[in-house]
Amino acid sequence: MRKPRRLVVALAVSGLIAASAVAASQLAHADVAGTCTGLSGYATCSVTETISQPTSLSVSMLAYPRQKAAFQWTLECSLGGASTTTSGSDVVLSPPTITIPIDLPYTNPDSCNINVTGDDLKAELGNKLTITVNFTTGTSSTGSSSVVRGYGGKCLDDKGNSSANGAKVIIWSCNSSDSAQGFSVSSGELKHNGKCVNDQGNGGSGSKVILWSCNGASNEKWFHSGSDGEFILSLSSHGLLCLNDPGYSKSNGTRLIVYSCKNTSNEHWT
Repeated sequence: MRKPRRLVVALAVSGLIAASAVAASQLAHADVAGTCTGLSGYATCSVTETISQPTSLSVSMLAYPRQKAAFQWTLECSLGGASTTTSGSDVVLSPPTITIPIDLPYTNPDSCNINVTGDDLKAELGNKLTITVNFTTGTSSTGSSSVVRGYGGKCLDDKGNSSANGAKVIIWSCNSSDSAQGFSVSSGELKHNGKCVNDQGNGGSGSKVILWSCNGASNEKWFHSGSDGEFILSLSSHGLLCLNDPGYSKSNGTRLIVYSCKNTSNEHWT
């Protein structure tokens, strides 16, 4: 009998912003607690972390190409000296990115210990599996945004701070006070001025990136890999495509593209 081998898959525990009645000056803060990646064969990967005062958690799985993956998790949270443990498991078909919320046993826990393990269930060359544990603390604030920093100290920028469909997405010297560089991520969409960062015409590798009215289309759904900083176009029919600074440019005004993911420094964004 052939002994199964472990192949590549990506699982991420990502923080979802939970709104609560706190002063608006207290912004939600998302962070990465830990990450792991399984490569070649049938991949398996696990993350164990302790998180202080999370407001919510979820399990997001990136599995490429489209395939099934199994995951299981255990969560122990404490509050005021008491603690309780919950656990769960599932087998899901990644589309290739799927997010599953995890309900915290306490509304405002002091801390939580979480373990997540994922297994790819299909032996196919070129598969990828990564687990990233993200968490959110604090509260959400409507309109909150931040700069997205890339290669050579340049930042994601909306040329002319436009809100028109088709506006060019470029790189520019980072300036946190420049509203053209204020981007936010929600529901898998990278947004600016109420528009979504979009693979123009669903063109595939090498196509330009623009802003467009958000409509939930596959060419505007992104997965941000906390392990290496890639913005991956998660539902693309063209394979894994990443937000890319072409030619490792450091020139202000360079237009961004999507390109086949290579895990190179010109695809890393924080």
